[in-house]
Amino acid sequence: MFRSAHEGSDALIRLLFDMFVQTKFYTIFAFLFGMSFHLFIRSAGRRGAGAGAAARRFGALLVFGAAHAILLWHGDILLTYALLGFLLLPFIRRQDETVAAWGWSLIGVAIFIHTLLGLSLLIMPANPISGPVFADGYPGPAERIEYLYTDVAVSLLLNGVELFGLFLLGMYAGRRGWFNPGAVPARRLAAIQRVSLAVGLTAAAPMAIAYAKEPVYHFEPHYLYIFLSGKALAVFYVATLMRLAGGGRSARFRPLAAVGRMAFTNYLTQTILTVGLVYALRIEPGALPLWATLLWSAALLVLQTYWSIRWLRRYRMGPFEWIWRLCTWLRAPAMRREAAGADGTGMPMP
Repeated sequence: MFRSAHEGSDALIRLLFDMFVQTKFYTIFAFLFGMSFHLFIRSAGRRGAGAGAAARRFGALLVFGAAHAILLWHGDILLTYALLGFLLLPFIRRQDETVAAWGWSLIGVAIFIHTLLGLSLLIMPANPISGPVFADGYPGPAERIEYLYTDVAVSLLLNGVELFGLFLLGMYAGRRGWFNPGAVPARRLAAIQRVSLAVGLTAAAPMAIAYAKEPVYHFEPHYLYIFLSGKALAVFYVATLMRLAGGGRSARFRPLAAVGRMAFTNYLTQTILTVGLVYALRIEPGALPLWATLLWSAALLVLQTYWSIRWLRRYRMGPFEWIWRLCTWLRAPAMRREAAGADGTGMPMP
């Protein structure tokens, strides 16, 4: 018997989530994290700094991630990014070809691993991959700490290969200037968009076909389809955004750009707001239908977009970005816009 059965509106929402969101966006974020690391190293080089500043940057992220995971949300990703980020340091002086070779090789290994896992879930559908993490509802700090060195450690070994491969490919893309204006001809970008969409929808099609036959959605048998469609549709989303923002049309994305410039702050504050709401209303784990959590996510996005735009009118960066840069450079960066100089201090975390 499958563990992750969804019925009614929950089944449709989970199907659409797995087809068009799940694995698609962490692929993009991990890629951008690697590219932002390249931009950070380039900025650090202009300051006469280097690996030491990068190590402090990842060390601070590690502390933030541990605090976030233990005190607020066991599903934290900052800790994983920080630990894998330290592995980027030896690649700072490696040739572009070496970085790309390692990146593609690790992605190939990840595809092999996830293919085996996807096949195993078809054979052993009772695998607890999608079951409840904690049996007694909301865990305390001690349970979260235990979870970090058990489940998270295993997940790091399983998913770390793919994430680090994406980091390296993003680093390579930054070095080669893939996203510089005009770097990719419009016709080639359109072709990439069409092909990636076709491949992504083909990989996701079995999920829709299964749901059409039986409108009860199960996660486990679709694990491999979710993973493979995620890579192709991630490329499609990036190519689509590049086309929409090209030709001087990037102004239309300024509201979302504000959210991105404060990604670190928004990531942490969305946990604080959500956990606070859950505890205030005493909502039991799994009690809400997926449509309710979807509405909350949309409302939170609107709230954080408005807050980010308003904040950045007066300040150069979000409050957590300011603390992160303070830890990285060991001096306080200018916060208010009127007091800010022209020189930046690195990129916000994707």
